[in-house]
Amino acid sequence: MKSIFIIIITLLSLNTLSAQKYTEYYIKEANKVGLEFWNQVNNGEYEQSYSKLSDLLKNRFPIENWKSQMSILMLEFGKLKNRTIINTYFQSELKGFEDGFYVVIEYDVKYSKTRNHSENLLLKQNDKLDWEIFDFDYVFQDLEDTE
Repeated sequence: MKSIFIIIITLLSLNTLSAQKYTEYYIKEANKVGLEFWNQVNNGEYEQSYSKLSDLLKNRFPIENWKSQMSILMLEFGKLKNRTIINTYFQSELKGFEDGFYVVIEYDVKYSKTRNHSENLLLKQNDKLDWEIFDFDYVFQDLEDTE
């Protein structure tokens, strides 16, 4: 009886270690895609960044609208000084959406025309096992804003 208990504990711990290993891998791969996406946006490579969007976002933003909106946004933000990942985590459930593999990435960002700037990405693995930008948002204050 004791040996069965030890075997069960061993199997459970191996399963947990395996799941943790894959979770870390998913986060690492999603981080690469997220940074590549933001680098393309910051360098004016809007068509390339558009290719990383999920179909959900592409339906909301036709490519010409995407290019125009991102160009305006980058003019408002100014030149990128620094981007640091401050938090990243994996989740398999997202309220209102199908179960899947999601990674959330939160960044602290320094641009030349903003302060207190943060950006967030939500990436989802598609049916081809590629990470796509499922959603994004940002919060900032203008440098001139004294409130």
